[in-house]
Amino acid sequence: MDSVVVGLNIKSAPIELLEKLSIHHSLNASCARDLKSAARLSAAVVLSTCNRLEFYVTADDPERGAEEVWGYFTSQGQTITEHERTLLREHMYAYSGDMAVRHLFEVVTGLDSLIVGEAEILGQVSRAYDAACKAGTTDKFVNVWFQRALHLGKKVRHETCIGRYSMSVGRIAVELAARELGEVKDKRVLILGAGEMSELTMKYLVAHEASVVMVSNRSLDKARTLADRYGFEAHRLEGLAACLEKADVVFSATSSKTYMIDRALVQRTMEARPDRPLLFVDMAVPRDVDPAAASVPGVSIYNINELRDEADANRLKRATAEKSVRRFIEEEVAEFRRWVQSLELVPVIAAFRRHAEEIKRARLDVALERLSGLTPSQKKQVRVLATTITDEFVHEPVESLNAQAGSAKSREYARMLQELFALEVARTAGDAAERGCAR
Repeated sequence: MDSVVVGLNIKSAPIELLEKLSIHHSLNASCARDLKSAARLSAAVVLSTCNRLEFYVTADDPERGAEEVWGYFTSQGQTITEHERTLLREHMYAYSGDMAVRHLFEVVTGLDSLIVGEAEILGQVSRAYDAACKAGTTDKFVNVWFQRALHLGKKVRHETCIGRYSMSVGRIAVELAARELGEVKDKRVLILGAGEMSELTMKYLVAHEASVVMVSNRSLDKARTLADRYGFEAHRLEGLAACLEKADVVFSATSSKTYMIDRALVQRTMEARPDRPLLFVDMAVPRDVDPAAASVPGVSIYNINELRDEADANRLKRATAEKSVRRFIEEEVAEFRRWVQSLELVPVIAAFRRHAEEIKRARLDVALERLSGLTPSQKKQVRVLATTITDEFVHEPVESLNAQAGSAKSREYARMLQELFALEVARTAGDAAERGCAR
């Protein structure tokens, strides 16, 4: 069994390709079920965020597994042309073995994020894994892989400086708007959407003392719940045109598959307020604001590409922290590799223990039959003595074998033990205790 990752993110591919294949995070569980079934995989976890779409799977044949995932990957989203399929092949990444394990560790620690070190990805990976657990699409291998990754993500944020320099997309969006407008605390702000990214943006707007903030969403209840949390106004999406006429800056982060704001709407808005410029900061993938609207006089639009450029400008400040995190990652990759290699020893160790237990039982039954005059208490002492001797006999060989896990000699030692004692090794999933999803 081997680990495989197939994916696409904002750093590896143009935004247009991500838009074609975007999956709402609420569909992670159903996608994982479909993928596991369609590709005949042992396990599958789907991670879908604004900036990435990745499939984490386990397969007996990594190359075949990656191809199966690729087939499922390109069946998602809108119709893909042959040209786009070629582009996807160029920009898609596929890793297996240590590279796949390392990639998840880099993702969960924020090293692979648009904003290096950002904290949101840890929660997003956790939710993707929980969704897979509830969907029943994980196995022991994936459970250990993701549990160790989530533990690592928390550890590096406590023991390194990566969190000190991390900046969320929401924070960069607000700071970019503040730079363009001079400041935002006296500006009228509209937030389009009521999801996680919108709430994070609100937190930074509060820190900048934004005076008037409106939240517009398809669901008024959801918009009101979020707006009430910060003391802002809530509006239905049907009132978007009126909100746009009042706004100085619009932060947009919905999960819409089509433009929420097209050029015609922006044109009408600016005709109604010709003397006031309007700034859009579009954080969504797919994009919420039609890029063509930038041609309307008085309108400026920033999207995820500009936010990526902002993130790159801050990258050097986090170089030292990144080095520390990478040391943690390499240690964890090596530890995970040793765990994977130790799985090969489990069936042999289990067979050795069974062999010793069978000998003990057989000899103990004969001895107790011959010692018929023993009291119940004496028989118990004999059984305890037999068990102790058996455990002592098994202990040293097992400890020596475990100590070799991950080394070049481990398979040779296991083979020798198997041959010396004529062990019948049953290589089934039941030989080792399954490790469940609980963390």
